[in-house]
Amino acid sequence: MSVSLVSRAAIIGTVLIAVLYQLVFKSIIFDTLGYGRKVLSIKAFQDVHCEKITELGLEGCEDMWLHESTGLLYMACSDSQSRTQWLPAVGFLNASGRGLTDRIAVLDTRGQGRLASRIKWLSVENFSGIKGDGTMNLHGFDIRADEESDTLHIVLINHRPPIDPEKGQLLDAAIVGANSTIEHFQTRAGGDTMRHVRTYADPLIQTPNRVAWVTSDSFVFTNDHSGKVGFRRELDPFIGGGSVGYCNQNTCKIAYSGIKLPNGLIRARDGLIYVPSTVDGTIKVFSLSEDLVLLKVNEIKVPLPIDNLSCDRNGDIYAAALPKVYVWTESSKNPFNVHPPSAVLLIRKSERGNGGREDVHNETDAAYVVSKVLEDDGSVLPGATTAVHDTETGRFFLSGVMSPFIAICEPIGHD
Repeated sequence: MSVSLVSRAAIIGTVLIAVLYQLVFKSIIFDTLGYGRKVLSIKAFQDVHCEKITELGLEGCEDMWLHESTGLLYMACSDSQSRTQWLPAVGFLNASGRGLTDRIAVLDTRGQGRLASRIKWLSVENFSGIKGDGTMNLHGFDIRADEESDTLHIVLINHRPPIDPEKGQLLDAAIVGANSTIEHFQTRAGGDTMRHVRTYADPLIQTPNRVAWVTSDSFVFTNDHSGKVGFRRELDPFIGGGSVGYCNQNTCKIAYSGIKLPNGLIRARDGLIYVPSTVDGTIKVFSLSEDLVLLKVNEIKVPLPIDNLSCDRNGDIYAAALPKVYVWTESSKNPFNVHPPSAVLLIRKSERGNGGREDVHNETDAAYVVSKVLEDDGSVLPGATTAVHDTETGRFFLSGVMSPFIAICEPIGHD
């Protein structure tokens, strides 16, 4: 090969690398992973006082849901050490190290007395678990409260390990992936038990992350990756591959696909479905059509990678954000010694178009204002994957899938 051909190949290679850096890697390195991003201290937010809650055994609580009429806070918890072994969403697939004590915790956030006297752990009825042991491996969940009773319907992600159906032995999850399902339980507000109603197991429930009720007998869920294992999955942050599924009593189907790491979706008070992408800094807004297809009606740009969304009584949406994902990745392997930064974003709908009139009903005319309400360098808040706001007390509750504690932020001067 001549020197001129080598030089030309080197030039072309350099140009391609430069183009890829500008179009792909630069955004991943700085916008998603957070290298070089400045993070505020919680001290910068002088209208709240935040405190670690370490004495309640609330570890590895990936998700939370607030019963607004009572202030009961439901949390899907595990233990932080087992999360480092078994968490399919981030590729931790050592099933022999999975947690055996995952439970739903309930904290009475408005009661009197010490917090330790106001917490309970729901026992499980009518659920066999793995070979009769009653165990679950929890991730995201949602609760629907009956309007005319104190009954609560829980749908939750259960990352079961793969089992050989004939021999009853654990399969190698690194090869076949997890055997995840969505479980439906029923309890009552303030109760001590939750009774199993049904298991949703379907080939389309591949890599479930978060689930959200849409009617009394149907829900949507995110598949955060294109597959359980394999090389194609590794390309998902760059080219997408996650999806949103829909299930009712009779069937499951994929309602939208091609999202880059879709995460903690919600059905908000406006009836729309909000799906965050952890990679590209967007929240896609959908309506659900009569033929069970998600129709994209809007997209919200956010300044930080986000995990789960929540919606308060006012209809405001809160996003748990990760300012430095690369630090969070380090903490996922060492959660007791590495504490990643956290932030909470408020997403509030306003109206635009039609000359600024307030009677705009076309969702494509809706604008969203995004603001940062909390941020911490890791000294107080957990590496938050969920943030919940109580409009009655003004409190924020934060938890993290890997974190060995939760945090409560009390407003100063709240009426």
